[in-house]
Amino acid sequence: MFRNYFKVIYRNLIRQKTYSVINILGLSAGLAVAMIIMQYVSYEKSYDRFHHNSANIYRVALAYRTDFDAAANAPTGDALMHEYAEVRRYVRITPEYGRVVLNYDGNIFEEQKVYYADPTFFTMLDFKLIAGDTSTALREPGSIVLSRSSAEKYFGTMAQWKESPLNKLVRINNGALMKVTGIMEDISDNSHFKANAMIAFAEFERQNPQIKDHWQWNDFYTYIELAPGTDYKALEAKLPAFVKKYMVKDPQARLMLQPLEDIHLHSNIAYELDVNGSAQSVYFLTVISVMILLIAWVNYINLSTARGEGRSKEVSIRKVNGASRREVMMQFLLEAFYMNLIAVVLAIGIVQLTMPLLGALLEKPLKFSLLSDMRFLGGLGLLYLAGSLLSGLYPAIILSAFQPLRVLKSSSASLTKGKSVLRQALVVFQFIMSVGLITGTMIVMNQMQYMRTKDLGFSYDKTLIVNAPSTLQNDTVFLTRYRYFAQKAKEDPAIGEIAVSSAIPGKSYNDVDTHGGIALWGNNENDARLAFLSYRVDENFIDVYGMKLIAGRNFTDVAVNTDSFLIVTRKGAEHFGFNDPAEIIGKKVNYWGKKKEIVGVVENYHHKSLKNNFEPMIFRNTVNGPLYISLKLSSTNVPMQQVIGRLEQHWQAIYPENPFIYSFLDTHVANQYKADSQFTRIFTVFAFFSIAISCLGLFGLVSYTVTVRIKEIGIRKVLGASITNIMLLFSKDYVTLLLVASVIGIPAAYYLLTMWLENFAYRAPLSWWLFASPALVVGIFAMIAVSGQILKAALVNPVNTLRQE
Repeated sequence: MFRNYFKVIYRNLIRQKTYSVINILGLSAGLAVAMIIMQYVSYEKSYDRFHHNSANIYRVALAYRTDFDAAANAPTGDALMHEYAEVRRYVRITPEYGRVVLNYDGNIFEEQKVYYADPTFFTMLDFKLIAGDTSTALREPGSIVLSRSSAEKYFGTMAQWKESPLNKLVRINNGALMKVTGIMEDISDNSHFKANAMIAFAEFERQNPQIKDHWQWNDFYTYIELAPGTDYKALEAKLPAFVKKYMVKDPQARLMLQPLEDIHLHSNIAYELDVNGSAQSVYFLTVISVMILLIAWVNYINLSTARGEGRSKEVSIRKVNGASRREVMMQFLLEAFYMNLIAVVLAIGIVQLTMPLLGALLEKPLKFSLLSDMRFLGGLGLLYLAGSLLSGLYPAIILSAFQPLRVLKSSSASLTKGKSVLRQALVVFQFIMSVGLITGTMIVMNQMQYMRTKDLGFSYDKTLIVNAPSTLQNDTVFLTRYRYFAQKAKEDPAIGEIAVSSAIPGKSYNDVDTHGGIALWGNNENDARLAFLSYRVDENFIDVYGMKLIAGRNFTDVAVNTDSFLIVTRKGAEHFGFNDPAEIIGKKVNYWGKKKEIVGVVENYHHKSLKNNFEPMIFRNTVNGPLYISLKLSSTNVPMQQVIGRLEQHWQAIYPENPFIYSFLDTHVANQYKADSQFTRIFTVFAFFSIAISCLGLFGLVSYTVTVRIKEIGIRKVLGASITNIMLLFSKDYVTLLLVASVIGIPAAYYLLTMWLENFAYRAPLSWWLFASPALVVGIFAMIAVSGQILKAALVNPVNTLRQE
């Protein structure tokens, strides 16, 4: 019996090639998209789960009066471990905020992402050491562990090492020697923390002995490991008492525990170690995958029931010959299972081919590794089973219900003339999904365009950024060399103003300091002490960045080792209680016990992305510890590489022990929206997939409807109907369905996308065309799919269609 079923299935596939191809392509495309999104979602959820004890590790976040920061105070971890038995151990990580240039035997490189860490770093967290002892690698002051990639820059490729780099001495910033005590494997991409070098925390303590009991210095990312079975929320509830006991000088401070496994997708607080993902983006992509799968299954149901009308005589003859309804249903269910099986195999091939392209699109190392995951295979099996039943059960029920006598007496193979209400409802459903996805895409693209074009309050085009030298410890020496470099650089007609600073707008928010305890001079009450974001700039900084001075004056001198003047933003002035910026000019400020004068106010600007509101900011007038040299380029026709080449020559002559590392500020500004741009691209791609699958099914459905009604078209032409009349007759039903779908799909998409827009403090206005365009786009694609088949039928000579009657 089953052999006979498969013969019939095979013959129908061969006889109805067009419909079979449409069904298989639609199903395979839907399944491929679902599997690709499942792979991406699996990757996003895998962050930090490679640590063997990740479920019991938490990060301690700290808030001073306002929002939470990812870093806490230096003594926090040790105090928690001694205060609560649930805390088994801890590790602190703090960045080296200055430049780090390492030199080994003349191999000089600037290293990014260099951190100090406690000895427990390699025992509490599963970062693999290729060489060295995990328990001692970060124990002694002066110890440094290099990543494999960093080590190979200094010692050659690992395969060529004649002896281990362990115990070799590398010079840091042309000063102290550090002993290599370990080589660690490059940290995997699915970690929220990445590093190129780790220095023993004991070295940081040697340089800063005051931190052991310093409860106001909060630059230390603290992770604690709790005993298995601990309710971290219950422990978190005890932390207010801990804060009151240990942080008495900051009565409004709060602590929060963040599960390690949640940081990447669910944490978006200040001073994150890296750009995190978005749980909302993962949620939206999951919804999209379900929508596209449903569209593919609806295609199958529509085409199967439509084609079933042409197979009514086949079903009736089977019943006359003794086949039961159950056996007929079995035949159609087996056909659905067979078609879905072909689609699954084809979808796996599509995913294998397209996964590298998707990885490049998202800039993530995606590989189709789920076939080795038993949970995924189980899920794929359930998906296959559910899809086969969902797409096959309804056609099986409908087609097996044909009455032989009624069918065989009918002069037409079509019993419903293509007017199935359910079929129309399913087409509306497809249009709703497609229109909704297009609406979402338009809203997302509109927001991204808004962020790219909105005035940020500073100029970032034609701005070249050079990493400041790190090997000069003496401020006077630095200033002398910097002025000489600036003089040589400005001799180039392509270079205008030059500034030096410890941070720049739009890049590395961690470079900005958060300073609390600030008040107007003479007011020392705790409730008047305020927190500001602050960084160091010279007198040219405001001009280079085109910031608008709205009150007072700019800095007039670069004062060495002096920090007596301040400029605040408008928000900073309001934070002090002055709504009129002019009123704060000349006011004295108690800045950690030192009297400073506010000499100017600049208009608010977006130091961070548009996801954030303006924050109160202070510019300090000093070049102590600069990180960036900013060069504003003038409008010339000189090739940029020539300009950079001349700059590099000056740099090497003035700073021979520092590599010349440059970038462009507009790239850094764009990187703030990197994750959102990736989300936009993938949203757009999958929206296109949804339209393509819908139109594919619509093409098949219209093609069959036209075949069934071909004689009706011939009769209408004989009676005088024009091709235009016939086109309108067949198209108006689909236009009506599209209008109904637009009324439902567009508001639904807007409602869902408002959740994504909530991530942004500044949102693009929503114009009417954002809601009209989706219906128009889907309508155009649908009409292309429909009109070709209708036109083809309308052009057929009526003689050829009617003579068979």
